[in-house]
Amino acid sequence: MRAQSQRSTDPIDVTSAELARAARLLAVRSRREATGLFAGNYASAFRGGGLEFEESRPYVAGDDVRTIDWIATARSGEPFVKRFREERNQTLLFALDTSASMRFGTAGNTKAATAAHALALLAAAAGRAGDRTGLLVFDSGIRTEVSVGRGLAHTWRLIRTAVETAATAGGETRISAGLRGLLGDTRRRSTVVLLSDFRDPRLLPSGAPGLELRRVLYRLARRCDLVAGVVVDPREESLPNAGPVRLADPEWPGATVVLDTGSRRARARYRTACAAWRGQINRELRKIGAEPLWLRSDQSPLHALGRFFQERASRRWRVAA
Repeated sequence: MRAQSQRSTDPIDVTSAELARAARLLAVRSRREATGLFAGNYASAFRGGGLEFEESRPYVAGDDVRTIDWIATARSGEPFVKRFREERNQTLLFALDTSASMRFGTAGNTKAATAAHALALLAAAAGRAGDRTGLLVFDSGIRTEVSVGRGLAHTWRLIRTAVETAATAGGETRISAGLRGLLGDTRRRSTVVLLSDFRDPRLLPSGAPGLELRRVLYRLARRCDLVAGVVVDPREESLPNAGPVRLADPEWPGATVVLDTGSRRARARYRTACAAWRGQINRELRKIGAEPLWLRSDQSPLHALGRFFQERASRRWRVAA
């Protein structure tokens, strides 16, 4: 019987210099990628908190009569309309899961690295829009936090913290621990982006632990705009024909199982189970009030985020119309 060695759950052996270099490269890459259409779609998807008066201008055919500036019209004798611009008072809060299951990766990047890349893109786009950003990193508890702020130096600090903690992922997944830390920081116009693989057994089953997590998610979704970034690896959707493989849960070391991936029936049952899990996670998140965003570790998050922005912005325009 051929067996595949277990993936270690010990911290990755990298130096602070290597992490700093990786963070700088990701920050530069993300600033370059988060421009043009991407930045515009971000601003449309996450709109500001209100409108601010900018100027009055002469009325032209087709203008909305509800925007007529009656004071300027009476003063000049000619119809004038008010022009407004969007007031950007948005706050983007990140909750980054760096538990042991996020260390898994079979397509070049780990799930933690993919989540850090998505975070960097969003932080760069938020910085360009003038939005404030903050970060909370968790596994079974809160690991570290970056207070809300704005500016280039703040964005760099946030990305570096995400890269460093993602590279040393470990511990059990406990989403409620991270979300409770955000409940006190959220405001009416906040958007929370939760980046995780959602391999938390408390999310799906019934019982007190599951109810507790869903209650925290529900409270957060009612208070602010909650986006759930679900990170998956391609091997969590289907298995290759690789013969007998030893599988282990990185968050529960010691327990292993051997799966014969050479069996067509075994691969089909695995694929069915993975599709069922994805559907259940999707339904639970939507039921709670969160908006799912699916990210794959074998693809750049740039494209998934771009599609997400476009779909979200188009939905909001349809509702407004």
